[in-house]
Amino acid sequence: MRERSTLRKFWRYFGIGLCWMALTSGIHELTLQSWLVKRLETANLDALFSGKQAKVSPDVVVVSITDHDYQTAFGGNSPLSPDKLMELIDVILAGDPRALGVDFDTSAWSGPPARYAGKPIVWAREAVGEAQSLSMGKVLGGAENVCFGVPAYFPDEDGIVREYKEFIHGADHRYYPSLAFNLVEVSLHGAPACRGALPGLERNQSAAAQKVNFRGPRNAFDHLSIDALLSLKDLPRSAVHPLRGKIVLLGGAYHAARDAYPTPFRYLDGVDIIANTVDMNLPGNKELRDMPLWLNIAGYLEGVVLLAGLYFVPRTWSLFICVLLGPIYALLVDWLAFQYAATFVSFVPCFVGILIHEIVGHTTERRRLQKENSQLHEQISHLRAAATSSSTHSHGRG
Repeated sequence: MRERSTLRKFWRYFGIGLCWMALTSGIHELTLQSWLVKRLETANLDALFSGKQAKVSPDVVVVSITDHDYQTAFGGNSPLSPDKLMELIDVILAGDPRALGVDFDTSAWSGPPARYAGKPIVWAREAVGEAQSLSMGKVLGGAENVCFGVPAYFPDEDGIVREYKEFIHGADHRYYPSLAFNLVEVSLHGAPACRGALPGLERNQSAAAQKVNFRGPRNAFDHLSIDALLSLKDLPRSAVHPLRGKIVLLGGAYHAARDAYPTPFRYLDGVDIIANTVDMNLPGNKELRDMPLWLNIAGYLEGVVLLAGLYFVPRTWSLFICVLLGPIYALLVDWLAFQYAATFVSFVPCFVGILIHEIVGHTTERRRLQKENSQLHEQISHLRAAATSSSTHSHGRG
């Protein structure tokens, strides 16, 4: 009978705990799209980015036109001179890079220069309009037979850039590749691998927003100024060119370009954001993924095991484990998954449900003990009163 009673108590405790876990998980799922939850998750994501080790591919190099370059090489005039830009492009191509991404507006150019035909260059193409009806801007004066890519970045509600799109769905119902996507394709398979506008996407392609796995702040990648780039023209033929075999991005880092955006690493120039996206899509590197279904299920199973185990732990210690060790464990798993698997996870709902269950259990137990203590005091008072009355009666008879 005693074993049956103990087993009944366990299943009652376990069942109530599962109900609390289901309730908190359901509330979590319902509020995932709410402003508060999104802000909490993005704050957590930004903190993880800030605490990660900046580790980038040595194959990505950024050539930035700084404020000094803008004034000295371009005379402080916008848009930048096509002839001067082509001079820089020629110097870069002379270094034999694997691919070159040109992150500048070329819509006013007179056409594609013949000397760049067949070269591994991806030209930036602007997307104009609202997110659901984007029209593509001109590239190289309106040429369609050149390799282009859209800098496809869209800020979150708080204005911070955390996501990009591999393909952009245009107003003409065609899909346009991002600059990062085509740059990776050209670097791996050569200029013929460049994708143009597509009527539809393949299974391994997506037009959905994806998180950028930022590798680090601006200085995480190798940077060359224009002065440093032009000095490479005097490099001896026997020397190894620093751009040989590299993926090079040419972009503006001067204030007049207005091409800097808030990111988890403060403000980054557009060319640096593209560099982060290119780097994370190279073979051997990791895209930042949301928690997969199997890991979500594993988190709930761990919560169920923890709930069952806490039944056999004294009440005081069980609450201590939930309040202190639970969050530490969740944060540790979150950090390890982010560092080594580029996965953003959250086991919070399970632990919140268990914590509520333990707090309610402790509160119920405390009230029960208080009630028993009160009843015990009442019984003692009655006994004392009865004893006093009995003693008075006995003295009266004497």
